[in-house]
Amino acid sequence: MKNITQVIGKTLLVFLLSNLMVIVYFIYIYSSIIESVNVELIVKIIKQFGLIISIPTTILFVLMDMIFIKIIKNNWTLYLIRIIAFLGLLYIMCLIFSVYIITSALIDNPLAK
Repeated sequence: MKNITQVIGKTLLVFLLSNLMVIVYFIYIYSSIIESVNVELIVKIIKQFGLIISIPTTILFVLMDMIFIKIIKNNWTLYLIRIIAFLGLLYIMCLIFSVYIITSALIDNPLAK
């Protein structure tokens, strides 16, 4: 039971952390056109972007972490690899999602002939 609660706790922590990073990223990038940051804006960012980016990142990170725990025995190395893997996965998911948005906008462009 202890192992299951650790996995669930780790999953929730990674999911919330990746959602938080997506929110901060979008608010930072679009701060020039955002009038005010409120709860409604944060909920909209979570629904439109946060869930789509955070769910695959969380699943892949937890699977990779299970492999890392079995292979790496040094704690500091494990923490460093966890941080690098998390940021790398989040970056890759943001890139994939950006490419998806750009291609769907190009395909659905009503001005294109």
